[in-house]
Amino acid sequence: MRLIQLFKKELSHEARSWVRDELVSEEQANSILARYGTSLTDDTETNSFGYYLLMSLGALFIGLALILIVSHNWDEIPRAVRTSSLLLLTLVTNAIGIKRFLSERTRAGIIWLFFGGISYGASIMLIAQIYHLGEHFPDGIFWWAMGILPLVIFTQSRLLAALSLGLASIWLGVESGEDFFPALYPLFVSVTLWLILFQARSRLLFIACVVGTMVWMNLGLAWMMGNGHHFDPVAEQLPLSLAIGLFINGVAWRLMRSDNSDWREYGLVTHIWLLRAAIVTLLGLSFEGVWQGYTPGSDWLSVVSVISILVAGVLAIVLCRESGRYASWPVMMVTGYLTFSFMLVTWFGHLEIIAAIATNLMLLLMGILLIRRGIDQSETHYFYTGIVVLLLTAFLRYFDLIGDYIGGALLFLVAAGILMVAAKYWKRRVSLISLKRGENSE
Repeated sequence: MRLIQLFKKELSHEARSWVRDELVSEEQANSILARYGTSLTDDTETNSFGYYLLMSLGALFIGLALILIVSHNWDEIPRAVRTSSLLLLTLVTNAIGIKRFLSERTRAGIIWLFFGGISYGASIMLIAQIYHLGEHFPDGIFWWAMGILPLVIFTQSRLLAALSLGLASIWLGVESGEDFFPALYPLFVSVTLWLILFQARSRLLFIACVVGTMVWMNLGLAWMMGNGHHFDPVAEQLPLSLAIGLFINGVAWRLMRSDNSDWREYGLVTHIWLLRAAIVTLLGLSFEGVWQGYTPGSDWLSVVSVISILVAGVLAIVLCRESGRYASWPVMMVTGYLTFSFMLVTWFGHLEIIAAIATNLMLLLMGILLIRRGIDQSETHYFYTGIVVLLLTAFLRYFDLIGDYIGGALLFLVAAGILMVAAKYWKRRVSLISLKRGENSE
């Protein structure tokens, strides 16, 4: 799976210029683009999507301006007039949207429904204010998001799904902030996933669903511990987040092997962002002081942390076992490293230095694997990511010497040796590829 999959819109634009310059025929260009799940017409669809997006933002600003105008003279308007006006505005905008959608003016209908969704939310909030209904204000946001959800299913619109999921995510935050658990949040994630997996494609919504699910699961753990939304993100939540990340990475590799080009794209973008998050997390854990937040003990949280990482790692290995060594081997190494490190610091005392050293070794191994993967698959993204990992690790250890000066010097020497060997291996491979191309041309 190449990173060019993420830039297929740009590839479609380039292919149109190839056809225009008569470098390839239109049939050949479409055959090339079909490998990446796109076609020459996708460039035109991008232009129309830009118009659609600008119109949607225009509808949003009109709705916000209308709310401000009404709010300016709000107290002077009779209560009955205010209520009836809000209800009428919501009914009319949604009725126009549904009528245009059913008459096959799909995008115009969705824009009207988007405007109607904003009117619906404003009506909930303002009518509640007029009649002093309810003291738990997150309920208004919840019913706003819930009211849009049927329209998401009916229209299969990504714009309405983004509005519904965005409101649900706001409700997730404010509901937990009021010391209540947002138990129904997965309903909104499930509907959004159904839409983008089976009806329409959206990398942004897919990543939003993944992030939202991870946040919701962390909140669930906090509530199980009796802390509500007050939790220590490192000492209490990090092990669960790492376990979830391992499992999602296995799912991402499975998606990358799918026959569906959109699913492959979802898997690739998820894998790339998880890789970046893993690098940042390991760089943080490479400091001894971070591990000191885990106090030794036999409480149930430490046991659950280790078990969750181990189970998630095994499931991830099962999911990506058919994807090659660059999928299964890193998962096995990270699972073993995390299990060992968290067992060490939560079950024994004064061994944080060993966990920090293990983290630095893990970073070196990750850098080596990324460099090797970039060379073997001729993908510079992974090659340079591996080099950056090694350089950042060496840079951090220069200011935070683990194992005193001798240990830091040894780490620098190991990193230097890896970089030099990688450079020679890369040069040799490029020479072999050039030689093969020369033989083929003859």
